[in-house]
Amino acid sequence: MCGAFEQHGIAMHQWAALLADWPANDISRINIRPTDMAATLDARGYALRRWSLIPRWSNDPKLKFATFNARAETIAEKPTFRDAWRQSQRCIIPASAYFEWPVIEGDKQCHRLSREDGDAILFGGLWETWQQAELKLETFTIITTAAATDIDWVHARTPLLIDAEHIDQWLTGSPEAAGKMLRPRVKSALHVSAVPSAKDC
Repeated sequence: MCGAFEQHGIAMHQWAALLADWPANDISRINIRPTDMAATLDARGYALRRWSLIPRWSNDPKLKFATFNARAETIAEKPTFRDAWRQSQRCIIPASAYFEWPVIEGDKQCHRLSREDGDAILFGGLWETWQQAELKLETFTIITTAAATDIDWVHARTPLLIDAEHIDQWLTGSPEAAGKMLRPRVKSALHVSAVPSAKDC
């Protein structure tokens, strides 16, 4: 699962430099939590969206269940996510790192996961547009898979990781083509470090 991540630092600047429509004044975001705004990329380009997907059929933007993560194994069937999946409303969420809280010696300890090479992590996600009357919300969810064996001690689930060379396949491919990418990795290639202060998580 993923319940907190960040978008800032050199990794994000490098990522933004690759996209012509990524705003030059896009601000860094620290400690992004569900319902916070985050930068995303879909087949049409850059979009700022709220983290926690609201299906368009919902009568209320305040859902009684969590939608910030979507399990890869069930997104094609779950009513909350299946319309976005079938309509190829896929997105990428670049992150400089994300956080998990494994239990170590009886206590939860915040850990930061980032790429070993310092580049941005690319999460696979789904987006949706919800609207009633004058209220319109752009939202997204992060897809999760079983964690790779090198990080499963941190958490049994991990965000779906998209390699840079597979961005087009993820964003513009058919649901069948994109579905082939919904597999756990053997190795994550992520660096895990304990965070000394809880206020930094």
